[in-house]
Amino acid sequence: MIVGTLTLQPAPDRRDDVLEVLRSVRGPVMAQPGCAAFHIYEEQGPEDAVVLVERWESEATLEAHLRSEAYRRILGAIELSGGPPEVNFDYVSASEGMERIERSRNRPSETPERV
Repeated sequence: MIVGTLTLQPAPDRRDDVLEVLRSVRGPVMAQPGCAAFHIYEEQGPEDAVVLVERWESEATLEAHLRSEAYRRILGAIELSGGPPEVNFDYVSASEGMERIERSRNRPSETPERV
């Protein structure tokens, strides 16, 4: 699994344009083979970042996505943002859910908890 994260800092007057582009490609990207997720987040705070998080099943499906027309449009959103993006591709070799929490919570503590 590969998780791609794109963080943009659009100028206030371009924020809606960036969001419109990202929202317009959601359907086409989700229809691409190997796309496991496509989420757009709007951070609240001094920087008001727009964050795109994608999950891909393999290197090959990510590669096809990066060469797609939909990704060309995502690159257009980067240009609209007016500043350098933060781009990360994280390669996930394992994933756990509630069982991980339960395993940790049910393990005897090595040191007593202080209240």
